[in-house]
Amino acid sequence: MKNLFISSVLATSISTGAAYAVEVTGGYLDLGYSTFTDSDLGDAFNLNGSGELAFSRSFSTQLDLGGYRFQDADENGTSWTLHGNWHSSSNASFGAYYGRDYVDGPDVEFYGIEAGFDAGPAEVEAYLGRQQVVDFSDVDGALFGLAVSTELDGQWQFTASYDLIDNLYGILDYDLFAIGADYYARDNAIVYGNVGFAHISSPIVSGSTNEAFIAVGVRMNFGNQRGTTFGRRGVLDKLPGL
Repeated sequence: MKNLFISSVLATSISTGAAYAVEVTGGYLDLGYSTFTDSDLGDAFNLNGSGELAFSRSFSTQLDLGGYRFQDADENGTSWTLHGNWHSSSNASFGAYYGRDYVDGPDVEFYGIEAGFDAGPAEVEAYLGRQQVVDFSDVDGALFGLAVSTELDGQWQFTASYDLIDNLYGILDYDLFAIGADYYARDNAIVYGNVGFAHISSPIVSGSTNEAFIAVGVRMNFGNQRGTTFGRRGVLDKLPGL
């Protein structure tokens, strides 16, 4: 599936690029920090960037790149994700994605489908996929996420989100709930903050725990106001700490 997806994105890009001028429609740079508040699970720093190329009114590709530092675990990670996006109308987009997270151990690959809708006062984005340890096809699990955001007075945006990471490395399950606010300090310069909690459990031991976390950061969008059509899908990006 992953090879078919990448080949399809490249083939469509070449064929549509012959008929339409390629245009950079958006992108962003994002610097963030997150931490668990009540445990020794540690904290994380991230530096991410993304860019989107449109080959027609209906089709675009998006590439996300990221670097992560998990301070307490003394681990570094990098990530990339390629999206193929189809814009069916001015307020609805659908896509497929494939990417990899690289850490100081077995790498994780992930892939799936995604959709975004502008529903008047609110925007909705959702994704569904799989993640697995590279070269260990039996160590895999589901990915799912849903986010709803709404704007207030042109400068503030509020978001509620849920993300599920199932059977990560075969030992951990994550359910992450968060609410947050974005403040547009300038036209495309955003300061953001989130608070939430992670329900963490393991299929190999009994018991689970709920851990609160916070995340803050700054982001600069380029091109359209959203920066890119879809958000980041990397597994490392969903972990507030390690």
